[in-house]
Amino acid sequence: MKVVEILFCNNSRVKLVVEMSNSNCYSTKQAPHIPKLLFKLFPHLAAHRCDNDNGFTFRQECECTEIPHLLEHLIIELQGQVQGSGRLRGETQWNWRVDPKGRFHVYVDYSNELLALGAIRVAERIIKALDNRTIDLINVEDEIAMLRKIAEAGEQLKGVGPLTTDLLCHSAGG
Repeated sequence: MKVVEILFCNNSRVKLVVEMSNSNCYSTKQAPHIPKLLFKLFPHLAAHRCDNDNGFTFRQECECTEIPHLLEHLIIELQGQVQGSGRLRGETQWNWRVDPKGRFHVYVDYSNELLALGAIRVAERIIKALDNRTIDLINVEDEIAMLRKIAEAGEQLKGVGPLTTDLLCHSAGG
């Protein structure tokens, strides 16, 4: 999995283009170890609300969902752990009649642009490490502490003006 494009829009929503390196393995059905390990690392994820066609809880949905959908929820969780409050939403979409198989569009709300970017990169590393079963190489507590520092810097920059200047959206390539 790789985040290949990040677009920050002026409505406090970020759009990610995520490509699965192996387009035949993009679901937790093929990689059930990923959500299992993710819930051990982040037990609060079980309380996430997830709107889906079956009315499943997020934990139930994770038994057979797209890996970028896990990324979406992890980005929200990381931001929530740093900010402590606020309600963020996300959405994962794909259309393989238009895009190549394995390309997903993930949308996530944010209130701190720098924190959102940091959370995206940390979440991407965590999902990759879970998939490769190398999560022991990542210290989650240190990552969250780093995200707190990034969030503080983002808050200090808010008084300077919007980081996105006057553009509708801007991109941070991956």
